[in-house]
Amino acid sequence: MFVVLYQWQLRPERVKEFKEGWSEIVHRNIEKYGALGSKLHQSHDNTWYSYSQWTSKACWERAFNMDDSHQEARKKMLSAILRTEPPIAMIPVLDHLVSDEMLTQPYP
Repeated sequence: MFVVLYQWQLRPERVKEFKEGWSEIVHRNIEKYGALGSKLHQSHDNTWYSYSQWTSKACWERAFNMDDSHQEARKKMLSAILRTEPPIAMIPVLDHLVSDEMLTQPYP
């Protein structure tokens, strides 16, 4: 598995457009390029983070080198971004997350 952490400062009045574009790109990456999904987070200081999981680094790279780059979705995101940091590539070392399957089980 390969993980990428993204970080942005957004224009508050354009957050809706950012989320729409981000969602469109995430779904495209899942459907076509081996992405395992992504989560979008907001911190108290209006910094936004996205944690994106991929089957491999090669899949992540391929998604950004294709012509079907969802230009409209990217425009939505770019219109909202005040500042962005370079992506941080990470390889998971330990995993203690609850599985989706466990989330559907009743709590004892």
